[in-house]
Amino acid sequence: MRSPRLLEIAPRQLFLDRYDITQLRLHDLRGAIAYVPQDSFLFSTTIKNNIRYGNPYAEEADVINAAKQAQIHGEILNFPHQYETVVGERGITLSGGQRQRTALARALLIDAPILILDDALSSVDNQTATQILKNLSEGTDRKTVIFISHQLSAAATADRIFVMDRGEMIQMGTHAELVGRSGVYQTLWNQHQLEEILQ
Repeated sequence: MRSPRLLEIAPRQLFLDRYDITQLRLHDLRGAIAYVPQDSFLFSTTIKNNIRYGNPYAEEADVINAAKQAQIHGEILNFPHQYETVVGERGITLSGGQRQRTALARALLIDAPILILDDALSSVDNQTATQILKNLSEGTDRKTVIFISHQLSAAATADRIFVMDRGEMIQMGTHAELVGRSGVYQTLWNQHQLEEILQ
């Protein structure tokens, strides 16, 4: 008996490396995806163990590399016991941005080919979020990153942008294409630029 997916779709609608995802085994499909939600759960253990949760036998060097990619390494070094610092239940001792970046480091350590960030950088400042996305787009270990966000400056770095309104896609293109075309994205970008000037 086939296990249910989170959302069933008709065959030949979505492909992963030319394979129809409805024909893939659920275990294989889910193993190819790392998902980071806006509110990620952290355990009352060390920050190192929180990052290693999906890959408990990862070497310390790999944990540090994932933390660097997630832009949290420098802050961890300032913690009382660095990577051995216990973060408390649900990561209560960390800020919202630190919790999100720790969860991102956890997903990066899993090293799945597809990374879904579902508003997972909402508590991270625009400059840091942009740097994180830049890190993900560079080097030989590139991934397919689906970045769901309201942060326009970070979203502007994407190869392709899909603008959604009430659950429907209303625009699609690169940042340059969408800024040059009348519509929701252009309006939001102009508003964003004005806010940057006024700050």
